[in-house]
Amino acid sequence: MFFNPRQFRAREGIVNSLEKFGYPQLEETADGLSVRVGDCEAQTLFAFDPKQHSGNPVGVVVFLRTSPAEVAIMHLAVHPDYSLQGEHAGTGLGVVLVEKVKEIAARIVGIERVIFFYRREVVMRL
Repeated sequence: MFFNPRQFRAREGIVNSLEKFGYPQLEETADGLSVRVGDCEAQTLFAFDPKQHSGNPVGVVVFLRTSPAEVAIMHLAVHPDYSLQGEHAGTGLGVVLVEKVKEIAARIVGIERVIFFYRREVVMRL
C-alpha cells in the first residue's frame, strides 16, 4: 500500500477501519492481484495510469457489503504522485475511486448508502 505524506489527517479513521475490519493484505492469485482484509473477502478496484510504463497500480480502493443496505469503503490508497499535493494532483484519483464505488453500489439491489470509514464514518446516500 502507499503511504501518503498527509495520511496523518485521516489517522483516526484509518485506525478505526483497521480495528473494525483488519489489515489489508495483497495476494497474488492465478487471476492476478487481490486484497483480503482480515478474514473478509473484499472487492477491490485498482487504478492504473497508462502513461506509467511500470504497469504498477497508482491507487486502490477496498470495499465490502457490510449489511443488506450498506457498502463500506474500508481502505483507500493512492500513490503520493496522485495525492492532493502530488505531481498528478489534478486527476483527483482518491475522489474518482470513491465515486466509482458509489456507482457500483447504486447498481446493487438494496444498497442505500456507502460508508467511508476514514472520515469518521462519512455516510453517502445513494
